[in-house]
Amino acid sequence: MFTSPWEQRKTLYDFVVIGSGYGGAITAARLASAKLSPKPSVCILERGKERWPGNLRFPDTLDGVMDEFRSEANPLGLYELLNYTDISVVKGCGLGGTSLINANVAATPDAEVFEQADWPPALRWEYLRPFYDRARQTLGAGPDPRAWNFPKVLAMDRRARQLGKRAFPLDLAINFTASDVNEYGVPRRPCRGCGDCTTGCNHFSKNTLYMNYLPMARNAGTQIFTESKVEWIEKAPGGGWRVHGRHGEDSGSFTLQAAHVILAAGSINSTELLMRSQVHGLSLSATVGTRFSCNGDFFGLAYNGDFRTQVTGFGNHPESPAAQYLPGPAIVSAIHYDGSVPVSDRFQIEDLTIPSAYAAAARRAFAALPHEASATSDQAAAGRRIQRDLDPGVAYDPDGALNHTMFYLVMGIDDARGRMVFESSLHDTDGALRIVWDDAGRQGVYDRLNEELQLHARALGAGYIASPLWSFMELRHLITAHPIGGCPMGENYERGAVDEFGRVFTGDGRVHDGLFVADGAVIPTSIGVNPFLTISALAEHIAERKIHELGGEAYPDQSG
Repeated sequence: MFTSPWEQRKTLYDFVVIGSGYGGAITAARLASAKLSPKPSVCILERGKERWPGNLRFPDTLDGVMDEFRSEANPLGLYELLNYTDISVVKGCGLGGTSLINANVAATPDAEVFEQADWPPALRWEYLRPFYDRARQTLGAGPDPRAWNFPKVLAMDRRARQLGKRAFPLDLAINFTASDVNEYGVPRRPCRGCGDCTTGCNHFSKNTLYMNYLPMARNAGTQIFTESKVEWIEKAPGGGWRVHGRHGEDSGSFTLQAAHVILAAGSINSTELLMRSQVHGLSLSATVGTRFSCNGDFFGLAYNGDFRTQVTGFGNHPESPAAQYLPGPAIVSAIHYDGSVPVSDRFQIEDLTIPSAYAAAARRAFAALPHEASATSDQAAAGRRIQRDLDPGVAYDPDGALNHTMFYLVMGIDDARGRMVFESSLHDTDGALRIVWDDAGRQGVYDRLNEELQLHARALGAGYIASPLWSFMELRHLITAHPIGGCPMGENYERGAVDEFGRVFTGDGRVHDGLFVADGAVIPTSIGVNPFLTISALAEHIAERKIHELGGEAYPDQSG
């Protein structure tokens, strides 16, 4: 276990890192491991609890999953669903952040993404590429060597060939071969292809941050404290920062002193922390809370087609009949739509496996949803597949409708015009954050994604079901697993909340000495692919530049 006893905390640190997702784990690991004299003291504060296969198994039943949803009554729940008027957000809570429940895809955006006007000119692909490579290597990401054995990859390729393309195996942060203790002292086992990545891996196979950057940070002397929720920060009168929060089940308040604070609590939480701190007097750029994006996320189903797709997970149940039909990791392959079109029209479609906890409910739910039946499929055979799924005496059927279905995750380029609004009063500084994004789901990008998924369904002789909340009564309500923005990078305080090095701008254009944001909140645009590798690369960049500054190489400007 990586967590330090709360009683061992210091009152003063060189770096307090808030959050243990990609941004927090990476900056803590690099700063603590840097060859600096004196060696900086570093701590990580994580609001969730420590969980991994060795101390607290991830749930693989529907009841178990429901018991782990985070709420006021269950503040340490693993899964968090935030519902706003225009959008819903799904994210993870625990040591390692969303890496615990993501789909492992270490994707690289097109170079043209970084040439958009909202990106600082210094952060072009040529500059960032080494940081992507460094993060990919540390996370142990590579393609699944079994990829072309999975029917869902063949189903993806069927549509790709119609486009004159090929589906391609994605780089995944998963261990496929080694069975040993890794260089950080953490046991690992080869992936079983069980399909339960997005509810949590119980097999020591998923390269979450618990397998790499977090033990790197701990081994270098970082103290890691869980169940520690930071509420606001303020400048200390004598320099540095005060970090205010609550710890443990009794919610005892605490204050830590820090020379530097790195906000890495995720796009929503990092932005909310800054906004709450602003109520307490912290000067910020007016762009804090802007350029929120759901990264163009969209979901769809090609339901009950002519071809077996084998998309049902079996999790930690090798005795299950489903274990004879490996679905593979949550996501294995993709089709990338680029060509000669503008970057704003590009997108990527990926296959998804349904975790074992949701399989039984999905069989019933999908059969009840209205869908456009395929004109080319055998309707009698399609009806029999649905009946197999609805048979209460059958736990798994490889030839049921669900295992003839493709579940798609799509990422495009949305307009990133979501706004985060923090509402508080002089008498209530706790406040509440909400996301406002009028007509978010009515952007043209979603019509294009919807049309292409219909063609995927047609290629498989399947019916098509759009993301249910998006299509039901034309609500166009979006769901995202990739919230980004809120503290966007910019050339100056009028164009961004932080500079290209993650330093937080003041309201008059200077930078706060020692205050950084280093997570998905700094990404100023959609990137059209899964974002965690981009978050990781930016965190590597932010950490390296700070280490250079500690070593005597000043930032280009020192106006803060």
